Amino acid sequence: MNDQYYDSVNNKVEKKNEINFKENVEILNRIKENIKDSEKILNVVINEKTNTVVYLIGSIHVSQQSCEDIKTMLSIIQPDTIFIELSNERAALLSATEDQIISQLLKKPNINWFTTRLSDFYLSIHQNFYYYTTKISMNNKFLNNITNNNNSNNNSNNSSNNKPYIYGNEFRIGYEYAKLNKCSVLLGDRNFKSSWNRIFNYLDLKTIIGLGGLGVKTFFKIYNQSIDDIREQYYQSVNEMIDASWESDIWRKDLPEAVQRGLIDERDRYMASCIRDAPKSKRMVAIVGKGHIKGISNHLNDKNDGFYIRRDLEEFQEPTLLSKLSYPILMPSLLLLPPTISVYSFHRFIKPLSKKNLSLALISTVSLEIFSIKKLISNFEDKLEKL
Repeated sequence: MNDQYYDSVNNKVEKKNEINFKENVEILNRIKENIKDSEKILNVVINEKTNTVVYLIGSIHVSQQSCEDIKTMLSIIQPDTIFIELSNERAALLSATEDQIISQLLKKPNINWFTTRLSDFYLSIHQNFYYYTTKISMNNKFLNNITNNNNSNNNSNNSSNNKPYIYGNEFRIGYEYAKLNKCSVLLGDRNFKSSWNRIFNYLDLKTIIGLGGLGVKTFFKIYNQSIDDIREQYYQSVNEMIDASWESDIWRKDLPEAVQRGLIDERDRYMASCIRDAPKSKRMVAIVGKGHIKGISNHLNDKNDGFYIRRDLEEFQEPTLLSKLSYPILMPSLLLLPPTISVYSFHRFIKPLSKKNLSLALISTVSLEIFSIKKLISNFEDKLEKL
């Protein structure tokens, strides 16, 4: 483990003698011995407000290895408080049974094509992403392809019920540990809907069009790939995240600035504020996505942030005019543009059409386009169902 962890704790301890430095150095040594490359998933920060030693543990929400690492760290650190990157309205996910969660995850959500709000459309895409990544995890090959999972071969070979991996299962592990060991539990993420509401209010027209173009490009890329290629690419992306350090900026790759602001930066400040204002404890473990460790570490001891920063960051914002109207305007425009151009070009350069025939041609072309799109989407979904 990198010596900077010891140095950072030591500098604080020199000023705050009540923190048991030797005990924490011993903990770090045991973590180093038991977890390979532990410095990639762990940062230790002193909460200067309460003198609590905070162990920030970064997870990859789709990695079984993250779950194993967190189990090991909890047994070594033995915290008296556990912070979990979940908002209060999602607390039921912690106490629901595994079968209840799996049954919900395996219910295919519909894509909300016909909506007046861009956020509703993107949220339905987001839910479909969870659904299909859950299906990928049901394939035994999934565990074999996650290189950091030392026990993956045994796990997959002995798996008779072929149960999927539960997205974010590391949070449930932290919660179960807290129940068994009578630790305090702190849920400190921002309200899920508030985050998405603010993200879409930050988007400008250029970014919205760019995201739409990226979505179409990704659709056809996946459409033209084989099942095995889709799986392999997914495994590679998961491995890339597992191998990355929490100090990396891989988590921001390809994300527009507005999305980085609402999805990462603001939530980092919100969670850091919750940790800072938590009651004093000897040791706290914070289980968060690996991409949040850097921001939380940077903001944990901000002097001016308090309850009011959380209130401001969670405050519901009225949807902007662009957020409300961009989807209902852009989607019909994109549907009508190709048939309109093709029919007009035929009318202008090949054979003039009467107004009646022009209207019939446009309606027929739009109908053919919608039929073709529905067929494309149906084929696309059929392919993903085989993951």
